[in-house]
Amino acid sequence: MNRARLREKLRRVYIIFWIYRFYIIKRGQLYLHPVRLQYCKIRSKNRSKPALAYIEMHLTTHCNIKCKGCSQFSPIAEEWFADIGEHERDMKRLAALFSNIETIRLLGGEPLLHPEVESFLYVTRNHFRKANICIATNGILLNTMKESFWEACRVNNIKINWTVYPPLFNKRKEILSNVESRGIIISAEKYSQFRSILNIKGDSDPEQAFKFCRSLYFCPFLRNGKIYMCSRPVVIKYFNNKFGRAIPAIGSIDFHDPAINGWDVLISIVKSSDTCRFCATRLNYFDWECSAGKLEDWNTN
Repeated sequence: MNRARLREKLRRVYIIFWIYRFYIIKRGQLYLHPVRLQYCKIRSKNRSKPALAYIEMHLTTHCNIKCKGCSQFSPIAEEWFADIGEHERDMKRLAALFSNIETIRLLGGEPLLHPEVESFLYVTRNHFRKANICIATNGILLNTMKESFWEACRVNNIKINWTVYPPLFNKRKEILSNVESRGIIISAEKYSQFRSILNIKGDSDPEQAFKFCRSLYFCPFLRNGKIYMCSRPVVIKYFNNKFGRAIPAIGSIDFHDPAINGWDVLISIVKSSDTCRFCATRLNYFDWECSAGKLEDWNTN
């Protein structure tokens, strides 16, 4: 194949990719449009339950690597471990509200630091038989995990989402081989850049900031019996405590309230909040490095 034909083929693939990406984004926006959700809620008359496409939650907030610009603020977060009893309660309630959750992602911090990580896998799978359940890890502990962890992954069909940062680039093949040899599905994506996520001036338009973030991610977040539109209202307290700021932590619904149903939850997570005023509305990337714990590690201005 000559170069001209190869360039044309690559160009077509590129165009098809962006058309497909546009379709997926628009389909998601249509499905989660507030007007549609309100209509579905009225029409269902509490007889049908919606599905939730995705939710994520912390097993820990602290981490064993300090990435500059970490979206979870782990370099400055206090040590915290999720409670298995509370997780059981939350999973049971979510199973009552939704017909299914398509993807459940357990993350941190570094979730493999949790001494009861295996219990979370069993509990989550027990309530969501059809869900795609993943653990998001930086991979540092993968070669040290006990056989009981790998057994829990196999029994519960748990996938590993490995974000490979520069310190482990040269160990990628070794770790992948180890995990795959245990019969576990693992994805490994190299990350050599982070981006600034905050606008500490607080002058972003909330609606535009919300739309900007949703054009990149859909990441409803679970913590302490509440579902948030994303993790920012949950973790911004670490930034506030460290740097003496007062960025609001708004944008959640108490899904244990007996008066609400799954449609109410979906409606709540498609709205911007005052927290969005402090979110960046442009992509400002920088090379990966360890955090110095400075305010500038997260600020886009």
